[in-house]
Amino acid sequence: MRRFSGLLLGVIGVLPCANAYEPDVFGTTREMPTQAAYDNSRGNLACSFGTVLGELTLEEVIERILCGDPQTRLAWANAKAQAAQVGVSRSAYLPRLDGRIEKSRGYMDRDNQDFPQQSADGSRRGHSGALELSWVLFDFGRRSAALRNAQELLLAANASQDATLQNTFTLAAQAYYSALAARRSLVAARQVAELAAQNLEAADAKYKAGAAALSDRLQAQTAFSQASLNQVRSEGALRNALGGISVRMGLPPDTPLRLASELEVRPDTGFVKAIDELLAQARREHPSMLAAQARLRAAQASVDESRAAGRPSVALTANLSRSYSDQVQDFGGDTRVFDRSIGLQLRIPLFEGFGRNYQTRAALARQEASEAELASIEQRVSLETWDNYQSLSIETQSLARTSELVEQARQSLDVVQGRYRSGIGSMIELLNALTAYASAEEQHIQALADWQTSRLRLAASLGRLGFWALQ
Repeated sequence: MRRFSGLLLGVIGVLPCANAYEPDVFGTTREMPTQAAYDNSRGNLACSFGTVLGELTLEEVIERILCGDPQTRLAWANAKAQAAQVGVSRSAYLPRLDGRIEKSRGYMDRDNQDFPQQSADGSRRGHSGALELSWVLFDFGRRSAALRNAQELLLAANASQDATLQNTFTLAAQAYYSALAARRSLVAARQVAELAAQNLEAADAKYKAGAAALSDRLQAQTAFSQASLNQVRSEGALRNALGGISVRMGLPPDTPLRLASELEVRPDTGFVKAIDELLAQARREHPSMLAAQARLRAAQASVDESRAAGRPSVALTANLSRSYSDQVQDFGGDTRVFDRSIGLQLRIPLFEGFGRNYQTRAALARQEASEAELASIEQRVSLETWDNYQSLSIETQSLARTSELVEQARQSLDVVQGRYRSGIGSMIELLNALTAYASAEEQHIQALADWQTSRLRLAASLGRLGFWALQ
């Protein structure tokens, strides 16, 4: 499965890390993803893009948004926390050594009323130090089950991180394509406004020459005003789309942006196969499926851990201690004790108030919930794949139809304009042709944007979204 983790490593690598000085003895960070998720790998990236200069490509916008997105940092932090939990589980296999140092001071008073001569008082001071070793040798698989649980949860965290990155990637690409669509709509709106201005000029000239009625001029004026209003709205939509991209990149919304690309059809749909193959691939590679499967395995390991916790365990114990007591002679005088011991400890849980039974029942219930979650996610992924497959098929056909519609509407407009200027056509016919052309342009632009979005969504539903999909 393709992953974005190498990109995220570069993104997060420049951020402050609270555990930067904590040693990773067990190398748990190596169990986190380190490979980039796209074919044309650029290596690790640093979030230090600086001021936007020149035109922004789609790839650069996505990289900037991935760097500034809080959800990607949250997913990375969760994966690091779970990797550390794997280290905690592995540490249970090592012995535990505790040191203890004590220092005390007291006052003793002995009063014997029958034999007053035996009464005494005095101060007492004591010092002691000890080293205690405990090493669990056998526990019926409790530690191994806990380690499996932590490792599976780490796999789930890595998969969730991948899903977060793919979702952010999709949203960033959609924002870019929306801005391109808004820019192209503005171009179309300006073109329609120019055509409406030409119609108004022609109607005004014919009216002044007495070849057309005042109603023709008024209708042309209305059409020009409507076209101008649409142009203003298109300009606002473009500013809004660019502002949204700026905010996602961590910049002020009024930052001037220039986009390098054009809204066009990109031919790479080689990942589209038969629908049954796509559904099987989605169940196999989608990060949400991988995360749910890992959580199910973790729940199963948690059941084993809970059951093993109620079984006996064998531990090696050792103790090394030394104590010194300074007190008056009447209370025994100064004493020094040096103690050394080593042995095996068998711990047998006999009765825990039925708490272990309920912990096992809870673990079994969580396993059942994980099974239901996996079935739910599998159904959701299948539905998303089916919907996105159908959407891409529909939008691919719509592109060809809307392209033909634009060409036909343009030809019709040219013919009607010629007829009107020659005095044959009517203003109603001209305005209808202009409206049809403007509508055809908008439908084609929307189809272009929808096609790009559907293509990305299908790639995301397969768990294979990356920069390769933009080529």
